Parts: sequence; structure tokens; C-alpha cells
Amino acid sequence: MEIDKAIRESDDRRLKTKYNNAIYVIQRALALYSIEEVAFSFNGGKDSTVLLHLLRAGYFLHQAEQTQCNGDLSDREFKFPIRTIYFESSSAFPEINSFTYETASTYGLQLDILRQDFKSGLEALLKAKPIRAIFLGVRIGDPTAVYKWFLSTY
Repeated sequence: MEIDKAIRESDDRRLKTKYNNAIYVIQRALALYSIEEVAFSFNGGKDSTVLLHLLRAGYFLHQAEQTQCNGDLSDREFKFPIRTIYFESSSAFPEINSFTYETASTYGLQLDILRQDFKSGLEALLKAKPIRAIFLGVRIGDPTAVYKWFLSTY
């Protein structure tokens, strides 16, 4: 997995710490919940694109630990099974929709397209699917973001 290799080879301790913390949270969620119970909200923005790559690395590392893989699996061979939610909006820039669909195709994302507002869409999704955890990428400086550690609801 290229991102993990690049971070491991980096001399930036701050970056490594942030990466390792993110990977820990991802692996913890994957240990607590089945793959069917985990989802990722992807909107094509920078934050969710970064999270996509972190999730791919976290899932890859989780799978490698589970199967005692030697870590030689290339990015191209890697399948990403986490359900990906996209709240499609008619007011979104066409480029965002294009980027989202292209990214889904490139990385083999299971894209669930919701054409509702965020709250209604999540409520409908939770009624239809057994989702227990949702990853959502938000900058820590975003006024609507609240920094919280991952907590199990079990």
C-alpha cells in the first residue's frame, strides 16, 4: 500500500503521529464491527478524499494482520469493500459529481447514492442497512467539526 510505505519512509514525526492515530481509529472500528456495519461518507472534497486513502490503508493493514499477509499487495490489486455513501445534490458542481464517480470507479468503491439531505438520507440508510459506524472526513478547524475519539456504541 503506497500511502503506508510513504508515511513509514517519511522523516516527519508529526505526520507519522497523525497517520498512526488515524490508522488506529480505523483498525479499531474494523475490529469492533463487521465490514457490512461500516460505511464511509464520500463527497468528493479534499477532506473525504484524504480519508478515503487513510481508510484504504487502514483496511489493508487490518486485512494484512488478519491474514498474516506479507504486505506485498499492490494498490491496483487491492479491493476496498467498505460501503461508500454519496449524497448527490443537484446544486453540486458537475466536476464534483464527475470526480466522485471517477474516484469510485478507480478504487472500486461500493457507491450508495442518496438523493436526500444528509439527515434524511442517513435515517433511511440506517433503516435499510445494518450500519453501526460511519467515517466522515472533516477538517479539525471546521466550525462544525467536533474532535472526538472513536467510541464504541456497544
